[in-house]
Amino acid sequence: MSMKWNTIIGLVCFLTVTLYLLSVFYSSLLLSVTYSLLAAVLLFAALPFVRKSSIIITIPLLTIGMVVFFIADTDATSFLLAFGYNINLLSLFLLVPLIGVFISLAGLLTTLKVRIERMEQEKNSNSHPYRLGFLLTATMGAVLNLGSMVLVHRIIEGSLSNFFKKKMVMILLRAFGFCMFWSPYFVNVGLVLVLFDVSWGSIGLYGLIIGMIYALISIIFFPRLKFEDDENHVQPKASRKEQEKGLPSLRRLVLFGAGLFICSFLLEFILPVNMLTVVSLLGFFYPLLWAVFSNQFKDYIRELFSYVNQCFVRLKNEIVIFISAGFFGAALSLTDIGAHVSQMILTVSQGYIYVMALIVISFAILLSIFGIHPVVIVIGIGSALSPQLFSVSSEFMAILLLIAWTLATQVSPFSGSVLMASGLMNYSSIDIAKKNSQFVFVCMFVLALFLYLFHWLQLL
Repeated sequence: MSMKWNTIIGLVCFLTVTLYLLSVFYSSLLLSVTYSLLAAVLLFAALPFVRKSSIIITIPLLTIGMVVFFIADTDATSFLLAFGYNINLLSLFLLVPLIGVFISLAGLLTTLKVRIERMEQEKNSNSHPYRLGFLLTATMGAVLNLGSMVLVHRIIEGSLSNFFKKKMVMILLRAFGFCMFWSPYFVNVGLVLVLFDVSWGSIGLYGLIIGMIYALISIIFFPRLKFEDDENHVQPKASRKEQEKGLPSLRRLVLFGAGLFICSFLLEFILPVNMLTVVSLLGFFYPLLWAVFSNQFKDYIRELFSYVNQCFVRLKNEIVIFISAGFFGAALSLTDIGAHVSQMILTVSQGYIYVMALIVISFAILLSIFGIHPVVIVIGIGSALSPQLFSVSSEFMAILLLIAWTLATQVSPFSGSVLMASGLMNYSSIDIAKKNSQFVFVCMFVLALFLYLFHWLQLL
């Protein structure tokens, strides 16, 4: 694709998301129809350029959705609006990375790297590279998402020594999963908030506790994490000696991150919108304000335009999956398949909530292993399950799907995090999934049990 085409289609991406965000505050059928039409344009513009696995998933979703709309004899407006069903997810994926753009521009990541390198040089005793790798990914990943694995891997390899490379990447992969249970900057959290119409405040603490239990299981499994052909990273890679003079202080990075999360919680409380919308708005305005007050506005605007030129290429697979899955979900809402699926699970589980939770998690993991994107799985399951039928709260269902999505991405050879780990350690994604299978199996039973205990405590 030419640079001019990339710029045009990138601007269309931003225009689509902007119109959606405006419609959240100012409800208008014209706005909804316009951004839905643009979403359809983005879908069919991206389709020829995505990988085959995405096409294999997308075509059936669109075909089934169109058949359902035809049978339901819906009007053209309802059909068109279905393409805009998941623009909220696209807004998250498009705008939140701008936070990372500013952090990189401001030199905050370089500051962190230099500080870690200095700490390593000053230590007389053995350091704890795996612990540091987990903590860095668990904190940075909460905002930077999948890109945090690459950044932390680069920092660790350039600053620390005496660790096994493949083992370290697996630690980063599991640490990334910790963020997926609770961070409002993750698409899975935003999706379940919308699906079950719950606030982040009602599930965030439970998700964080579940994440801590998950982290504890990771620690227990740490001694089992070994690779036969693993290479020991004895000395840090040679790198230029960045001078701390001229770099921003580490305190500024902490202030940036703390301010971001505080703003997220305050705005969700103040504004009449959900956390997904709040996070999308902050993704655009928060780094922009920091750029203004730190006298880096011109540099940031230049990086912003560069990001616009690249965003379509970076997000083409997500555009295809999100929009087609949303179209499919809108079509499913016209049928009574949800009642049938809920009744089937209720029958198989015999009304036992813990068994029901295990069935849902197992089903999500099984589908992900065969390459079905978690967005499709969660929309399908989430649209089908009725909390009232199982005598559980909407918050329970939301957290259940968070567990299902997170564990599915840890064991699926097709998930973005596993593929990222595969590239970092030069190891087969299938072998990584196998290596994680026992860990995920234990997590499934333990986390489902704690979720059931939370449900039981709420009834007291």
